[in-house]
Amino acid sequence: MNDTFEFELSTLTDLQKQAVNWNEGPLVVIAGPGSGKTRVLTYRIARLLKDSINDNFRILGLTFTNKAADEMRNRINKLIPDSNSRLYIGTFHSFCADVLRNHGSNISINPDFTIYSDSKDLNEIIKDVRTELEKKGEIGSIGVSNLLPVIQYLQKNLIEPDESLSGMIKNADLRSAIEKIYAGYIKRLKEINVLDFESLIFQTYLLFKKYPFIANHYRKMYPYICIDEFQDTNFAQYQMIKQLTKNKHRNIFIVADDDQLIYQWNGASNKRIYEFKNDYGADIIQLPDNFRCPPEVVNLANNLIAHNKGRLNYKEPIRAMKKIENDSSSIRFKSFNSFEEETEWIVEDIQKRINNNDGSSYSVIARSNKLLFKVYEALKDRGISTVISKRKNEFESPPISWMHSLLRLANKRNDEKYLDQVVSSFETFTNQKIDKDEVIAWSESRDGDYLKGYYNLMSTFKFDDNYLTSLNLNLIEGRNFIKFIEDSLQWLNTDIFIEQFDMEQKQLFLDEVEVWKQLMTSFYYKYGFNDVSLSTFLQELDLSSKQIEPSENTIQCMTIHSAKGKEFDHVYVLGLVEDELPSYASKKKGDHSIEMEEERRNCFVGITRTISTLTLTYSHRYNGWEKQPSRFLYEMGLLK
Repeated sequence: MNDTFEFELSTLTDLQKQAVNWNEGPLVVIAGPGSGKTRVLTYRIARLLKDSINDNFRILGLTFTNKAADEMRNRINKLIPDSNSRLYIGTFHSFCADVLRNHGSNISINPDFTIYSDSKDLNEIIKDVRTELEKKGEIGSIGVSNLLPVIQYLQKNLIEPDESLSGMIKNADLRSAIEKIYAGYIKRLKEINVLDFESLIFQTYLLFKKYPFIANHYRKMYPYICIDEFQDTNFAQYQMIKQLTKNKHRNIFIVADDDQLIYQWNGASNKRIYEFKNDYGADIIQLPDNFRCPPEVVNLANNLIAHNKGRLNYKEPIRAMKKIENDSSSIRFKSFNSFEEETEWIVEDIQKRINNNDGSSYSVIARSNKLLFKVYEALKDRGISTVISKRKNEFESPPISWMHSLLRLANKRNDEKYLDQVVSSFETFTNQKIDKDEVIAWSESRDGDYLKGYYNLMSTFKFDDNYLTSLNLNLIEGRNFIKFIEDSLQWLNTDIFIEQFDMEQKQLFLDEVEVWKQLMTSFYYKYGFNDVSLSTFLQELDLSSKQIEPSENTIQCMTIHSAKGKEFDHVYVLGLVEDELPSYASKKKGDHSIEMEEERRNCFVGITRTISTLTLTYSHRYNGWEKQPSRFLYEMGLLK
């Protein structure tokens, strides 16, 4: 262990040290907001690596975002250099993709599968399956237009395609139709070698269940498993873990906080921590110390969350550990006549603060994007750098989209959909038209390779010969797809293309170039570039958000779900009224419903993002409708 690591360990609290030094057996670490949970999880993994320096077992770390996984991996590598070969740190979906690449053939999944992350692609498959069944007369009209959420729900609950849905759907015709569409959907995915996010988990669960020797192989490979944000696991994710571990694997270390569970809509449950404790006989360590928020904010958070009855019954309140040196209040609370006034005041206040040029970070948080968009537009109108944080599944800049589509076509040489994307994006940024039908005709008369057919026509244009050679040798002939990416980014980032962009298009292009560089760095640390297949690279790419991390001077407008896990110097939570936070839907479920408790947790998560100041606002009218102040303002003690 190096001196830096020794010093870092010495700065931990006694409870943090107890968690970091935990060795054998299952453990639940209940870690409140700002408690240093990522640090504890990272140091525990690093310590295990250090204590087993002469061993060759690996450690499995599961997270919910690639960003969190990258941060943990980088921290560990600094503490224990050259430790990547003994680590797998990634998301649940990334881990399952890795398992299916290696063993999916046992359940008819080829290792070069494609991952569809865009709902448009998935809805097209459902539409094709449904149309085919209707033409055959196997189903009639069912009056349900959007079936994707239904299919996702079935997969999240591990319903196999041959199972009856009689316990879920009473109407016999509707039940029969959905059973057939669901079975057809799963069959079609396998036929075209595609997985969606839900089936990555579902199929891995089935693989471990049907072939226990594969699960046993992973148990031996990973004698220590660490899971972050465990409260957010849904039923399928937890059952996959149970199939992996069975009752033979006890070294599972989970970090969780039931007060920050805000994904019930995705199948998360506040009972999951109890379930884990009972299933594994786990011990518990609590980390109630909050090192992030000012004491005033911690007091509000404790007041608020105490109203939730479904919390862990042994939960300790958060303890404020931060000392405030000045006398100024950390909390500001304001009301307005209308949402327009609320928006104007927030924007003016941010303008005044950033004019002081103190280098602070700012976030504007709301329950929904509907309110956020008004603030975002007002900030933009004033020339303030701002962004609405969201997950972006596809590249949007035509040159980058073209390069990505070329890689996809190289992986599936006769995929007409990818060829269409290549042709259309190419024309958008070069003003050169290539006839898709001509490509197909040329290809089909030879070996059916659309990429070769496309290259045959593209090479007739006066483009850089060196780049065309790279396209041919490194991508089409498969010598080095990483070199092709590097050559493409260099070729595309030239005046011949970007001088025709307007400022917004140019910024989008440059942002997505930066995203590529970040994703490739992350991929390198995870896999290296030697002997890694193009299909593996594309699978990891499909699992990653294409949104660039905002610069430090950018105001981030975020929903509460986007803000989770982040922190900012100054936080504004707006729209604190009934029907917004809490939402109208939760109110319909009742004051003591699990939905209302989740809304309270949403508010709890929102206010605990702050490092220095918290500004809470609400208005009496939104879009002409009168609104009452949020009940959470009363529960926090801000209103009497």
